[in-house]
Amino acid sequence: MSDNWNTYFTSIDDKPASILLDLEPWVNRSDEMLIHLYRLSVTLNEPNENGLTSNMEASILYDIEDSIHDSLDSNYMFVGRITTDGKREFFYYTDHVDGSKLENIAEKFLENYKYSINCIEEQKPRAFYHEFLYPNKSEWHRMGNRELVDKLIELGDNLEKSRSVNHWIYFSSEESCNYFKEKVQKDRFQIEDQVIQDDKYSLRISRNDFVQLHAINEVTDYLVSVAQQFHGDYDGWETQVIKEQEGFSNRLKRLFKSKK
Repeated sequence: MSDNWNTYFTSIDDKPASILLDLEPWVNRSDEMLIHLYRLSVTLNEPNENGLTSNMEASILYDIEDSIHDSLDSNYMFVGRITTDGKREFFYYTDHVDGSKLENIAEKFLENYKYSINCIEEQKPRAFYHEFLYPNKSEWHRMGNRELVDKLIELGDNLEKSRSVNHWIYFSSEESCNYFKEKVQKDRFQIEDQVIQDDKYSLRISRNDFVQLHAINEVTDYLVSVAQQFHGDYDGWETQVIKEQEGFSNRLKRLFKSKK
């Protein structure tokens, strides 16, 4: 288990889902022996209208989660949880062939909840983690969007004004870059800069947009999709801080960069 945890929102079977994930769980060599994956599925007592946790029940479940994890030894590695459709599911890798220890601990702390435990068979090691739990490109950028929007708010921006937002995209061929430019210009993006270095094409584009989280998520989802369509790699965005009370704007450099 690492210190690199993050959350992101997505949809599973067309229903809202919240995922908490350890982004670098296998940090020690001994973790390589944890090859059996178990899921602890807990039915929420009072889910909200979206099938996620209410604030009150979330607090209760946090305490239960901490108690369960404190009771498990190093033979169990918690890698993440999913909350969706009235359930919260916890995922553990272990070297135990059976899940009896997890079962005994769950029985102790989940006396007021319905729950089940099952082993997930993986076709190859860590397949479920990488193919189902780990964020895709759009979801990864949404995590970064949240961090950057929170930073804007921290710096005194109320996000009420639209502003110019710069985006970076990289391509391995001029043809792909040109196709991408043609597509996004139809959606009002301006070409700001293009650099060719070591057969790599770096493109900077801009558009006037709002940067509330839902708004910028839509923009980055779109750009990730179009970049992938033309074999490019969307790399993130930057904008300016607008402080209404001070009457000036300061340039905020990119605080988030996608992993390759």
